[in-house]
Amino acid sequence: MYKALDKKGITVMRINAIITGLITLVILGIGIYFIYPLLKETFHFVIFYIIVGIIIILVFLDIFLFPRLRYNRYSYLIDKDRIEVKKGLFFITTSIILIKRIQKVELSTGPIDRLFNLSNVTIYTAAGNVLIKFLNTDEALKTIDKINALLKQKLGKKKQDEN
Repeated sequence: MYKALDKKGITVMRINAIITGLITLVILGIGIYFIYPLLKETFHFVIFYIIVGIIIILVFLDIFLFPRLRYNRYSYLIDKDRIEVKKGLFFITTSIILIKRIQKVELSTGPIDRLFNLSNVTIYTAAGNVLIKFLNTDEALKTIDKINALLKQKLGKKKQDEN
């Protein structure tokens, strides 16, 4: 059964989007300050306003709409032989990791995550890593324990097969 993220993850996504949006708008403002005086033709003014408008619309979408969509499309499954993580905004990516391929499992949390008692679980393999974000810290610890138990179980079976 696929599990969803903690609902507080939407708030954290929005806060991250606000921070990123503010930085984007500051850079846009600096760009407007320097580029606007260089524009001479009406055509260039129209293109300039269209680009600025698109950037502003994208910032607002990233704050108000995209976190909910990402939340609805983000889920994970921990099975006896594999872990699946589905995520994405427009393009949905499904990552499948075989338990026997896991090399390391890591718990991480950032300053905003800590305010909301959320953590991230990163699962490392030789081929790369997969991140399960916005889990309640207790749930993240249980997830790591479950993965470790599955790893021990797989290693036990492997040793039995070798004997």
